Amino acid sequence: MIDLSADLGEGAPDEPEIWPLITSANVACGGHFGDTDSMTHATRRARELGTHIGAHPSYPDRANFGRKSMTMLPQALRSSIIEQINALRDIAGELSHVKPHGALYNDAHKDRALAEVVIDAIRAVDPSLPIVCSDSSQMAAAARAAGTLVIREAFADRRYNADGSLVARSEPGSLLDVLEAATQAAMLANENTVVAKDGTRITIPFDTICIHADMEHAVERLRAIRQRLGGTH
Repeated sequence: MIDLSADLGEGAPDEPEIWPLITSANVACGGHFGDTDSMTHATRRARELGTHIGAHPSYPDRANFGRKSMTMLPQALRSSIIEQINALRDIAGELSHVKPHGALYNDAHKDRALAEVVIDAIRAVDPSLPIVCSDSSQMAAAARAAGTLVIREAFADRRYNADGSLVARSEPGSLLDVLEAATQAAMLANENTVVAKDGTRITIPFDTICIHADMEHAVERLRAIRQRLGGTH
């Protein structure tokens, strides 16, 4: 059975319809979006539906929705990530994972020093908390070196480059339509592969498949994916 995940608690208009279609939620906890009310609502929905709930911290940059890289002193970033995770944990109680958001996720994918700051912050909150990230990322490498469990993430709605990274959203064809996303999810589930932008087939090890809740037609993608996969856990 496949775990389907989405980034929620971010104010996307389709979120009410998305909650029943996923099994894991990455909930914004104040860095790029989110407040006590939104985290309380997300916690309530997760409990009602039996959905795993994890923290979705970012650079502290609400003005840009956490989508622009920031230069921060490591200690300041570490403190911000800890504060964000604890904000959700204080409301939800036990968390199942942590997944960085936006530019922080993308930057720490490539930058080992930054990845180590992220892992150190997570471990400061709870050494048993897993991180959700790409299997090929520096976050995964830093986590494994520190003894942190890695939940490997794949994306159904984004096109991949041949090196396993995601094609930038600014590039044509980077966002997959409903049929393409369902096809990619099925390839991941059946073969652990995707067809990259250059047409090559690459292996993407994963434990969870993410669908972006803030993309147009997210609900339609999730419904099509669930139909193709035939079930989740």
